[in-house]
Amino acid sequence: MQSATLSLFPDTKPIGRPDPDAAAVRHRAGVEYFDMGVRQILNRTGGESIPFTRSINPYRGCEFGCAFCYARYTHGFFELDRWQDFERKIYVKRNASRSLERALRRTDLSGQPIAIGTVTDPYQPAERHYGVTRSILEAFEQADGLDISITTRSPLILRDLQLLTRLDARHSITVNVSIATLDPRTARKLEHRVPAPEARLRTIRALAAEGIPTQIFCMPIMPAINSTESQLRPLFEAASEYEARDVVGDALFLRPAARKRFWPWLASEYPHLESRYRALYADSDYLSGARKERLMASFEALRLAYGFPKRLAGRG
Repeated sequence: MQSATLSLFPDTKPIGRPDPDAAAVRHRAGVEYFDMGVRQILNRTGGESIPFTRSINPYRGCEFGCAFCYARYTHGFFELDRWQDFERKIYVKRNASRSLERALRRTDLSGQPIAIGTVTDPYQPAERHYGVTRSILEAFEQADGLDISITTRSPLILRDLQLLTRLDARHSITVNVSIATLDPRTARKLEHRVPAPEARLRTIRALAAEGIPTQIFCMPIMPAINSTESQLRPLFEAASEYEARDVVGDALFLRPAARKRFWPWLASEYPHLESRYRALYADSDYLSGARKERLMASFEALRLAYGFPKRLAGRG
């Protein structure tokens, strides 16, 4: 099929379902960017276990390409089934702020927690060029009294520190900074394109200094990789030192699309754990019951020991 440049509002494809063969609007080493038109950027979520009712994802796909990322399945909607496509073909929702402005005018969102970055990182490298996340935050300056959380692995969020401070005066703002481990070697294996854990700790301190509530997301917790007390304690010590409000954790889960990347990565980096993981996840994408309790035991004990509060609803 011939490639054709994808406009913001393509004639041949429904909004939100871009042509996977469309020509990229920009290239950087090994990565292609595509325009993705959206009519609705503010998506409803469901399920009692989800601590927010609306979500916003400024990008589809993520250059960080963490080995464990569950969101790889989303590229399957575009007939892009290779695991590499998720981190090399990035869809940019450049008209997102206009969609959000319309939603804010039409919908009363008070009391409905809104989470930015639930699937892909809103401050991944594409944000430096496109600024979609910033445009979304600017749109929120038109409203008052909302409950907004942002989840990221990137210190790039500090570019928007003044904007976040202004928004925090109008809304309830929480930032979740994802740090799975402080060990540099383990971090390089898990998330080799992500800024170093130390840089993310400094981000937490800078946000906290401006009075913006900030949590650490220790996710995913992975058996024998970052799950033991000796592996987790430095993170809790740093959380206290750098003034994080809370540390929130959850176990690794493996959707079929994620397994395409995860199994080869595990065989390469932790071959001695491969059989253990395959047995743990043989029957389900998720750990539950006694298996999950055993995995999370050290995390929960440290959380209690360091005096972190119960997780607040809507702060996810």
